[in-house]
Amino acid sequence: MIYLDVTSACQSVLNTGVRRMQRGLHEWLHSREDYQPVYWQSIRGSYRRLVSEDFRILERTWQKTPGGWSLYDSFLPWNLQDLKNKKRDSFLSMEWPVSLKNEDIVLVPDLLWDSRSFFFTKWGKHSSRKVGIFHDAIGLRRPEQSRIDAYLCSRGVRALADFDLVICISKEAEADLIYFWKKFGLAGTKTHVAPWPVPFTNQRPEHKPHFSAASLLYVARLEKHKNHLLLLDVCERLWKQGRKFDLRLIGCNAYPYYSWRVQRRVKVLRRQGYNVRLQPHISEDELHEAYRKSSFTVFPSLLEGFGLPIIESLWHGRPVVCGNKGALGEVAAGGGCKTVNPEDSNDLSRAIVCLLSDEQQYNTLYRNIQQRPMRSWSEYWTDVNAAINEIRKN
Repeated sequence: MIYLDVTSACQSVLNTGVRRMQRGLHEWLHSREDYQPVYWQSIRGSYRRLVSEDFRILERTWQKTPGGWSLYDSFLPWNLQDLKNKKRDSFLSMEWPVSLKNEDIVLVPDLLWDSRSFFFTKWGKHSSRKVGIFHDAIGLRRPEQSRIDAYLCSRGVRALADFDLVICISKEAEADLIYFWKKFGLAGTKTHVAPWPVPFTNQRPEHKPHFSAASLLYVARLEKHKNHLLLLDVCERLWKQGRKFDLRLIGCNAYPYYSWRVQRRVKVLRRQGYNVRLQPHISEDELHEAYRKSSFTVFPSLLEGFGLPIIESLWHGRPVVCGNKGALGEVAAGGGCKTVNPEDSNDLSRAIVCLLSDEQQYNTLYRNIQQRPMRSWSEYWTDVNAAINEIRKN
């Protein structure tokens, strides 16, 4: 059996990177007879089978639009939901690892920042195989952003050292994981780099260059290293210089104070008459439409484990202005991106002006996108499955 941990994707309809890829894996695997999705019951400290409500959120058939605290990307509020369902969930428990059989695979594409870290550390010897997916070490690399996140991230990194295999979503993520294992005095385990595929399973839409729209799009949740405030400063400067363009921000909240600062900044700019808007959550169809209407996207994040919105943008035929180092540089190297130093406001400004004013440069990037191969779910799973089969031999 292949058991897929889809906990985060069952807790919220928000489509952050981790949730989106859990949903993608579920959609890819769900027709297999040897597949079962599972949920981590944090209060009971065990995995359970999914109920109909879980499937509605996982498969995004849930009709309720999130609002208030539901727009925050955090697992903490869901502990209260687990507490409420504690009695019900006792009948759904998987009783792991005792009930697992030889050669079963437990695939965990989640952060392990909660009590799962203790669960897997105490797992012990068993003939089943634990396969983790490591996204990033941003919490540890930027501890000043959140001491709590730094602590929880370290817990997740330590837990992964006891897995049989860890799939890393970029070379930088793998390097960070190995670095912190060594720093914590851990032997670690086998790793394999498998970049995420295009997250969409539907057919790639037809697209044409959209230079004339003069419309910028940034898709990213609101947290400090995503660099929204610097982008807004750059855009305000360009508007004051007479540049004509609009900016659309799409992203849920992460940290209340930083989210409030971005929201307040957007409101001030709108009152001054500038064409900028912020939406914390939109539907999948609305997301596709946002990419289609944009001229190009900006992704001035300082640090990423991968940078999934870059792939989303390229899939829609839209060039990207993004960072040139680490995981972002890895993704950008395939073509279609104009790279910058995201900490340098002048560099970011020049790149935006270039794609707003130089149609020849814009079209060159567009042609690069057309020539760039896009990794499919089939190719991704073939890669991951080969790595899993290697550990099954041992």
